[in-house]
Amino acid sequence: PATLELAGADASLLTDLLPELQSIGYQVEPFGNNSFVIQGIPADVLQGNEKHSIELLIEQFKHFSSDIKFSKREKLVRCMARQRAIKAGQLLSQKEMLVLVEDLFTCSSPNITPTGSPTYLEFKEDYLDRIFGR
Repeated sequence: PATLELAGADASLLTDLLPELQSIGYQVEPFGNNSFVIQGIPADVLQGNEKHSIELLIEQFKHFSSDIKFSKREKLVRCMARQRAIKAGQLLSQKEMLVLVEDLFTCSSPNITPTGSPTYLEFKEDYLDRIFGR
């Protein structure tokens, strides 16, 4: 188990989020004043990275903004997805890119990211003709 020490406000937020964290695979228990013990983590969180993962989830959760009102669990899942996302500039093999596109289009809403940004843009042929002067 790893011990996590947080500032007062973050500890209070984490305490409030414990049931939702448990539902997505984290096993975190209060351990004193502003301390917590991490007993378990979701399978896709790298071993040894559990403290950072929870700290990042808390930060992202605090700054989560959306026009749509999401539940705490939905916000956490979206923050977690953002954490695990492929970062700009990360090199992928041809196979990884194909799997990524296939996975994208099996989603219930493939056209937006967890934060609401578009995942792709569609350009009509007449628009491309105008851009390139044809």
